[in-house]
Amino acid sequence: MSSSAVAAELPRSVQSITAKAARTLAYARLGELSTPESLAALRRIDAEAARAILTPPTSAVDIWPHVGWFSADTVVEPIAQTRSADGTTYAIVSGNLLGAFDFFLVSSRAPADPRAWTRPRLIDRSHPLGVRNADLTPGAGETLTLTFAFRLTPERRDLQIPLLDVNRDSDGDGWTDIEEGRLETDPHDPDSDGDGMPDGADVCPLYPASKEEIGSETAVILAKAIFAGFGLTGSRQLLYVTPDSPRVHVFGYGGPILFDHPITTDGLPGGPYVTWRIAERTAATARVELSDRESTSSGGGQDVLLRKIDNNWVVVSRRTTWVSGGTP
Repeated sequence: MSSSAVAAELPRSVQSITAKAARTLAYARLGELSTPESLAALRRIDAEAARAILTPPTSAVDIWPHVGWFSADTVVEPIAQTRSADGTTYAIVSGNLLGAFDFFLVSSRAPADPRAWTRPRLIDRSHPLGVRNADLTPGAGETLTLTFAFRLTPERRDLQIPLLDVNRDSDGDGWTDIEEGRLETDPHDPDSDGDGMPDGADVCPLYPASKEEIGSETAVILAKAIFAGFGLTGSRQLLYVTPDSPRVHVFGYGGPILFDHPITTDGLPGGPYVTWRIAERTAATARVELSDRESTSSGGGQDVLLRKIDNNWVVVSRRTTWVSGGTP
């Protein structure tokens, strides 16, 4: 049975929730059914998710899912765009993809198709919060000039965007050198943590799974709960894991995950910051608590329940538990 077929069986009340929540519920429903067909579907979903890369060549410029169940997704609209002499359209978009609100550069030869744009690439020294309007123009050589103004100030500022610098990927791992500077990975080593996975396909690019973790039931329980609670949202946001969460190598999430980051206390949006822990466990069941927040005043929690079926841990339910300052 496919996940779409399971989604069709869900009650009418589900029709009013977001697509990311529906995916999680459908995934859990497959585990709850526990038929040979539904368990086989779960194995296919997990295997496909584990093969996904974090740096695909193209990315939709329409909706960027937020990892939080309580937060609205970002509607992506170009702040400014221009067409070059070779027919390529360049655009500037903004969002919280790599730990802060930033400008990103995207390009396309078919700009009318929202799914024909390149993956957003981080622009260095960018601060898009509060931008009122902006213009993007071709500059000298392979350079674009972004001229923008903030809502509270009359002056306009120029940001030079050298295309070679924005697109430079010295080690060919999928992340640009600018992005690796943000992630603190090595721009000259395609496998920063030496675990055999290139950074562009490694959800935890600075954490190689320990020998104790490989084959550990605790690691399996956490990884599957994290996939159900965060991975199925479709989000590509960088996640900071707070120090009180156990380290585990995650599969199926669309963005990078970095460990041991305390939650900011300056009140500004950041992160998102996430936590996870096994709250209860028996020989055949486990309950995992997940939380995510972007500041000290905005966050939400969820519980993921797993059951051991045929010697495999399977997600069978997920419920929200608390919210503070979110935008559902």
